[in-house]
Amino acid sequence: MVRSHIGLGSGSPSVRGGGRPVTDKTFAERTQRVQLPNGVTLLVYENPANPTVHVSGALRAGAFLDPQNQPGLAHITASMLMRGTRRRTKVEIARDLEDVGAELNISGNRFLVRASGQALSKDAPRLLTNLAEVLREPAFPEDELTRLKQQVVGQLRRQQEQTQVRALERFLQLTYDRTHPFYQVPIEERISSVESLAVDDVVAFYEQHYGAATLIVVVVGDVQAAIIEDLVTELLGDWTPGRPAEIAVGRTAPRGEPRREIVTMRDKPNVDIVLGHPGQLRRTDPDYYAAYIANAALGHSTLSSRLGLRVRDEEGLTYGIVSRFLDPGFVDGPWLVSLTVNPENVDRAIDSTVNIITSYVEEGITERELEDEKSSFVGSFIVGLGTNAGIAAHLLSAEVYGLGIEHLDALPELVKSVTRDEVNAAITKYIHPEQLVTVIAGEYPPD
Repeated sequence: MVRSHIGLGSGSPSVRGGGRPVTDKTFAERTQRVQLPNGVTLLVYENPANPTVHVSGALRAGAFLDPQNQPGLAHITASMLMRGTRRRTKVEIARDLEDVGAELNISGNRFLVRASGQALSKDAPRLLTNLAEVLREPAFPEDELTRLKQQVVGQLRRQQEQTQVRALERFLQLTYDRTHPFYQVPIEERISSVESLAVDDVVAFYEQHYGAATLIVVVVGDVQAAIIEDLVTELLGDWTPGRPAEIAVGRTAPRGEPRREIVTMRDKPNVDIVLGHPGQLRRTDPDYYAAYIANAALGHSTLSSRLGLRVRDEEGLTYGIVSRFLDPGFVDGPWLVSLTVNPENVDRAIDSTVNIITSYVEEGITERELEDEKSSFVGSFIVGLGTNAGIAAHLLSAEVYGLGIEHLDALPELVKSVTRDEVNAAITKYIHPEQLVTVIAGEYPPD
C-alpha cells in the first residue's frame, strides 16, 4: 500500500471528523492519498465546515473502448450499474440511499465511468458501501436492460431532430477518422447497435474493462481519513485489478484546407453552425492555461467574449455563440465555434465569425482581455472550492490526469503568471481560421 502524507484523523470511532476547525493547510497537506495493492487510488480531504460528505469516482471504462460494431455498449454498461446487483434490486438500492437523504449516480463519457454521491457524514459508510456493491456486483437484469435500451433509443431519436446535435455530429465525422475517440458514430448506427445489445454483451464488456486497477475514489467532507481508508480497503481492497486499457492516440493535425457541408433539416426555425478543426491541446500540455485563456477571450462567453460582443451584440446575427476546446484531456479534441442563427443570417454570421477569428490570430489578445480572463479563471477556481463537490471535482481531475495534488496549490499562481506573449503563441499554435471545417444544420438555404 502506497500512502502520500496527509494528516490522519484520530480519536472517536465515528467516521465524522468532529467539527474540527478549518486550517490554512495546503491541498497537499490536507489530502490523504493512498494506493491499495490492487490499484485503487483513494484521496480523502478532511473538511469539517459542515456535517456532509461528497464522494467522486472515476474508472477508465468509457466509450473509447466500444467495439467498432457496438457503439453505445460502454454507455449502456455504465448505466446498468445502478439497476440492480446480485444482492438487491434497483428499488432496494434507491430506498437504502433515500432513507438517509443520500444520492449516488453513475454515468459514462468518452473515456471514463464517473460516480458522484453525497450524504451526511455519518452516512458515509452507507454511501461507500453502495458504491462498492454496484461497481463489484452488478446483476445486469434483462428486464432492466430492455427498459434502458428503450430509453436510450428514445433519447437518440429526439437528438436526431436537434440541429445542434446534428451539426456537431457531422463536424466530428468530417474532422476525425472512424477509429478516433472523438469520431461520432451516426445516430442511426447507434440506435441499431443499442437495439441489438444483449445481456451477454454487457457482461462481457464489464468483465473485460471493469476492475480496481484504474479506479479513483475521492472523499471530501467532515470525515476522518484513517477511518475512510480502512472502510475503502475493506470494501474495495480485494477487487480484482482487471486489465486496464491504455489510451494511446496520436495528435490529430488539421487537414490543411477548409471544408463546408450542409445537413438539411426541414421545418426548423433556427440553424446551428459549427466551425472548427482538430485542437491538438491536451490537459497535461505545459501551455494548457495559455491556450485556455486564448480561447476564453475569443469566445468562452456569449456575453463578454469577442465573438459574442461582435456577432451577437453589435451585429445581431446570432442568439448565442461560443468557442471551446472540446474535452482536452487524455486526447486532444477539436477546437470549435458553435452558434445558433436565423436561416436568413447564416452567410453573414459565418463571414463575421471567420473575420473575427482571423483578426484575433493576427492581432493577439489585449492586456485588458488577458487580465480579465486570468482574474475570471482564478475567481471561478476559488469559488468552486466552496463546496465539498467542488473540492472533490478538482482533486479527481488532478488525479485522473496525473497532475498531482500539489498542482491545485500552485494553480492560481500558474494562471496569474501567464504572459501576453505566451497567450499569443498559443493563439497561433492552436487556432487556424484558414483550415476551418464548417457544418450548417437546419433549413438552409432558406426557402
